[in-house]
Amino acid sequence: MRNTKKHLFLLLFYLFATGGFTQTFTEKWATCLGGTEWDEAKGIMKGDDSYWVIGTTESNDGDVTEFKGKRDMWLLNIDTNGNLISEKTLGGSGHEFGFTDIKKLNDTVFYIFGGTNSSDGDVQSNQWPASLGNLWIIKTDNYGRIIWERVSGGQMGSAERDFIITNDGGVLAMAYTDANDGDITDHHGWYDLWLIKLSDSGQKQWTLSLGGSGLEDGGGVIQTADGGFLIVGDTDGGSGGNYDSTCNFHNPGSGYTDVWVVKLDTAHNIEWQQCYGGSYSDGGLDVAELQDGYIILATILSNDGDVTGFHGTPNFQNRFDIWVFKIDKTGKLLWQKCLGGSNVDYARNIFTTTDGGFMIVGSTRSSDGDVTGYHGTHGWTDDVWFAKIDSVGNLLWQYCYGARYDEYLYRGVVQKSDWDYVLAFGTNSAEWRCYNGGYPDYRIAELYDSTVGIQEVKPAIQTLTVTVQPNPAHNNVTFRYTLPDKTETARLNLYNTTGKIIYTVLLTGNTNQLQYNCSQLKAGVYYYSVSAPFGSVATGKLVIVR
Repeated sequence: MRNTKKHLFLLLFYLFATGGFTQTFTEKWATCLGGTEWDEAKGIMKGDDSYWVIGTTESNDGDVTEFKGKRDMWLLNIDTNGNLISEKTLGGSGHEFGFTDIKKLNDTVFYIFGGTNSSDGDVQSNQWPASLGNLWIIKTDNYGRIIWERVSGGQMGSAERDFIITNDGGVLAMAYTDANDGDITDHHGWYDLWLIKLSDSGQKQWTLSLGGSGLEDGGGVIQTADGGFLIVGDTDGGSGGNYDSTCNFHNPGSGYTDVWVVKLDTAHNIEWQQCYGGSYSDGGLDVAELQDGYIILATILSNDGDVTGFHGTPNFQNRFDIWVFKIDKTGKLLWQKCLGGSNVDYARNIFTTTDGGFMIVGSTRSSDGDVTGYHGTHGWTDDVWFAKIDSVGNLLWQYCYGARYDEYLYRGVVQKSDWDYVLAFGTNSAEWRCYNGGYPDYRIAELYDSTVGIQEVKPAIQTLTVTVQPNPAHNNVTFRYTLPDKTETARLNLYNTTGKIIYTVLLTGNTNQLQYNCSQLKAGVYYYSVSAPFGSVATGKLVIVR
């Protein structure tokens, strides 16, 4: 018995120490939607009791009923079992393209982000129709009806990278651009990382270009708990502009890039900036805020400087690893880890988990290194790849999801829990496509953890909860709330049916309830959201009667 226990301990130690444990995910449901041309899902969010999926389509048949020209945005609403409820195309006679995503202001008002070079149809605000394309931001209701839309950029064009809904109900969008006209008034060099802030009514509030004389690009942006912003991207270390040459850039003059992290205060002034990486090209892609710092998701080609553990020899033939690292609130590097195999491994999604670790959801073309269970042809086709790491980056388990050909995953992931995820992506695998046109279709699927035996630790934690009484209300209403563990404040926003904030207040964990005099509100339906730092959000509906 003693030897048996010893052998079991050694086996478990080997599996976890080498990252060799492959998790088993079960497909709860999956659906395919599209037409006979190129259709690709890119973003997904959870609504009240359904999912909303955004991507692009070139089809004018199948499930696509109103094609507007060349390439449209395609918005789908599906139920929690994958059944199609409604679909709608958004765009004009040109191209709608690029990084496309959707985020929820409340259960009936959403923001959609993408790119366009159209100037007709749904696109009525494009001042630069001759450009290659610019940012297109849409505010829509849950019937797909546009509340407002705005094209932002300049004559030279700008390429969309990421966007967030800010605490005031507006939008902060990020792009990279070489323009110096239109909305872009402070261009510094070749390509800048560019930010534009819009109010909840679509009005431009401020813009900011970040960079020096060379090339800067963007990957991800968040609003931080202090009300400022953290931006991750990359820079080639060119001097000038607002790039700080003391940034610790690793290979000056090489033409390669470092991960570049910039912290802004509430007035969008630079608080600090820092470079991370090695001698080759490295770039930042996503970020999440923690109580004691930030976790950064990047793509890496280096194996020196800040980087150790790269899978293969650093050169462009061996492609990229996923690189994850943690910094403190001042930018000091705390730990780092390379994940992947000898080919292309890439991710733009990182989620915190209740055991203090993280889930990375991206793609892989590798069948070695950290990757097992790959379905395609090594080096040629993409699987969706899950990588579960602990609080210091050690790989605990991994899982490949795919078929024989390419699965194109971007930001299309909803985390329902540590062990339950809904994906939206484009599939070019023949066994998964729903129309035999030879082009990708949307694939939307829910995967959950069906492992028996070795399990993740899933401790009970205090989460954000909100109740409203009475509801319907007449003159007064009480919001009762519980904040997540170690969270001291949260923000309550109350919206009308167009998504305009009509009341906002900061909640504290000391009282756990707020009384609000609603006698001044007209009879009708209103929506509330309570947002705590580090991603916790609760939403609901308030009915006022007279």
